[in-house]
Amino acid sequence: MKRRAWFIAVAAAIPIACLLLAMLPRVETFTDFAMGSVLTQTYWSYGGAKKTADNVVWAMKLAEDAFTGEFPVESVYCQVAEEIREASGGAFNPYLGALTRLWNIDSRDGSPPHVPTQAEIDEALEKTEWDFGAIGKGAACDVTIPYLFPQAAAVINLGGNIMTWGTKPWGKPFKIALRDPKGGPNDAIGTFTLRGTRFISTSGSYEKYFARDGKTYHHIFDPETGFPACRDPGLISVTVISDGGAVGDALSTACFVLGYEASLPLLEQYNCDALFVYEDGEVRAAGRVMEYYEAR
Repeated sequence: MKRRAWFIAVAAAIPIACLLLAMLPRVETFTDFAMGSVLTQTYWSYGGAKKTADNVVWAMKLAEDAFTGEFPVESVYCQVAEEIREASGGAFNPYLGALTRLWNIDSRDGSPPHVPTQAEIDEALEKTEWDFGAIGKGAACDVTIPYLFPQAAAVINLGGNIMTWGTKPWGKPFKIALRDPKGGPNDAIGTFTLRGTRFISTSGSYEKYFARDGKTYHHIFDPETGFPACRDPGLISVTVISDGGAVGDALSTACFVLGYEASLPLLEQYNCDALFVYEDGEVRAAGRVMEYYEAR
């Protein structure tokens, strides 16, 4: 009798369990190309994730067209860029387009990078040509938010600029790995545990660089000198966690130029957290980041 009752209870529970599982959102991942980088979208979806993913790519394409075209002065992202330029004392400068092209580190046509003369650098620094590279990917993540609402939760990864959105089943947090600057693309030094909408922006000297005559040059320039930033010796990456993509993207660049100590007031001003990683393996924290970061 007991065995029969147990069997009946299990048999009755199976349809209920199946129904509950059917009510959970499916996890779907899509890979595309946007803003000159690989775009990976992961959704916890009740349906229509493919349409959402297509809308996100479309929105990012519109953002890229705006950034690379005649960028309007009244644009909110131009205002954000100018505000952070002033707040950082010029450490973040969105008008280094001529300098970026002069060094040619991020060439898309296969042409080699160039180590410019001081005269060439001085001439480039006198120009004010817009360069969306240090704010564009974060801003592109911002503009996707209105298209995400049909989904339960999402993680958008645009070339290392990561956005978490929504609520995972049972309220589980997002686990986001922090890449090891000295390792491969799949190596991590720690993990962020996040809930809701947060943005993770990383600027690092390991991302784009070249070597010439025994010296290495990276792509993050100090607007004061026109050369790769080196105010904080040994600094190889800065990761900023923020509530806005454009803000976080710009701040990670500014903080890399400024270095740890000089960045603290700026991070506090924008209520952002950060991790600074050094060549010798040291990791220095700013804000409340250690409340949700765990080293591996």
